Amino acid sequence: MGFELTPQEKNYLDKVVQEENKLKQIPNQSLGTRIEKQASEKPDKISLLFGKKSFTWSSVNKECNRYAKFFKDLGLKSGDTVSIMMENSPEYLFLTGGINKIQGISALINTHQRKQALIHALNISTPEWILVDKDCLPYLLEVRNELPVKNDEIFVCGDIGHLKHSFRELKKESEEVSTKNPNSTSNSLSREIIFNIFTSGTTGLPKAVTLSNFKFLRVGIFGVTTLQLETDNTIYVPLPLYHGLGLNVGWGAAVWKGASIALRKRFSASEYWKDIKNYNATCTLYIGEIPRYLLNRPESEFVNESPLRRMVGLGLKKDVWERFSSRFNVPHIVEYFGSTEIGGFVNVSGKPGMVGRNVYPGVHIVKLDENSHGILKDEKKHCILCKPGETGIVLVQVTPKSDFTGYKSKKATEKKLITNVIEDGDIYFNTGDILKLHEDQWVSFVERSGDTFRWKGENVSTSEVESIILSFAGIRSCVVYGVKIPHSDGKGGMVAITLINSEIFDVQKFSEFLNNSLPRYAIPIFVRTRKDLETTGTFKLKKVNLKEEGYDPNKISDPLYIWDSNSNYLKKFTLDNYRSMSDGNLRF
Repeated sequence: MGFELTPQEKNYLDKVVQEENKLKQIPNQSLGTRIEKQASEKPDKISLLFGKKSFTWSSVNKECNRYAKFFKDLGLKSGDTVSIMMENSPEYLFLTGGINKIQGISALINTHQRKQALIHALNISTPEWILVDKDCLPYLLEVRNELPVKNDEIFVCGDIGHLKHSFRELKKESEEVSTKNPNSTSNSLSREIIFNIFTSGTTGLPKAVTLSNFKFLRVGIFGVTTLQLETDNTIYVPLPLYHGLGLNVGWGAAVWKGASIALRKRFSASEYWKDIKNYNATCTLYIGEIPRYLLNRPESEFVNESPLRRMVGLGLKKDVWERFSSRFNVPHIVEYFGSTEIGGFVNVSGKPGMVGRNVYPGVHIVKLDENSHGILKDEKKHCILCKPGETGIVLVQVTPKSDFTGYKSKKATEKKLITNVIEDGDIYFNTGDILKLHEDQWVSFVERSGDTFRWKGENVSTSEVESIILSFAGIRSCVVYGVKIPHSDGKGGMVAITLINSEIFDVQKFSEFLNNSLPRYAIPIFVRTRKDLETTGTFKLKKVNLKEEGYDPNKISDPLYIWDSNSNYLKKFTLDNYRSMSDGNLRF
């Protein structure tokens, strides 16, 4: 390779090889077979903690069996899809495990999706059944007439209280179902699809990433090795299970190792350290926003003698990393770069601000044209690799031996693949992420490329938000883009709009529309109204100048509004607001 691996990198790679050999030695392992293995070997060991409830591996396995039997009797066949729109709960894990035992596919719907995006996600899932909990039921009811299934193919899960609906109740119908191991569990194949996980990608509405049994368990091994997980450890999982980090890294690691997870319905900064102490959690997962939120909290009595020592995640800035590690005594933090679709880099050497080193064959950072932002090619029509100090886009090689399964849509997959990158005939996946190469092969994350930015741990597709905003009566055109916000990770959303009638802008109705139509993380923080929007020679809307001007009142004479998350309403953005943001007194 031309450079030395660090001792931590050598140790990490050795452990990965050891664990992956176990995965390859026994063919056709799956989520279901691993749960049955742990239930057989450690029946009375705690597997799952949730609130005041606890479940052993034996009880988890039995609940998975209940749903395997239920859906088998319902007519679910190998390869059939069940869409799941639920908050974190034990039932989420029981359902996905049970569906896997009969070779079904679970399509994991982002619980923040609303209206157009939700309809799209459910339709491209092509489900035979839809499962929804009481928290998400109101949003499903809003789009009921657009759903691809009948009422008797929709199940409401868990305790629903007094909510009215015309669907079936899963708890009532499955109470008397057998909890014996089904004969079908061992029929799973390594390369069979187990999950569809939705990502915004770089453009358009959400795409369904396909995940195989093999890849799920391989990501679980990643969790085991990066967290240095032992069987008696507990991983605290406050992240949503519809995300790859919470489900694949967290639950996948526990399933592979036979460890425990402590699951929370939703992340809570105020309850975080209390949970860590109560569950005796030695490990956890994070996205960059979580450590920052916790640093902004007052001192907690539960931090004293906290057992938390190891974390893995992504999006952690250098200054936040150093302050978090020091203040909360968490010495082992592993930052990585990767997507649900394919792998990337991992920083196991503990260097703050870096996502790893460029030491893996088949992962390259290639140069972009400064003006067009397209990939630069040399005289042989191959990509040009970045040198230390340069930024570029990350490409990851796809080979017959790789576990890349792409998207459910073949067309969407093909759009993300690039050929002839290093040599003629090779194939690479375009991650759409801009990273910087430093000395000694260190790599840091810069930003999303093109039409996507990252906010609150979510990828926001500008074209998706634009299409939804354009459906609001009275808007003629709009441009959505990400802008840097002081004292925050990622970029917040901003939209510049033109009106059909420039004298009429109903701020109240537009605020209500944004609140009802978009996930909270996708609602633009700033709205700028303009008489017109600049276009290119081919009549494409230009964003460059808008991005440069941002929301600085000193540069902009157009009316500006800011989203108030407390009132869910747009308010006039003032110079005082701008100063408060710069000083860190106005946060998001």
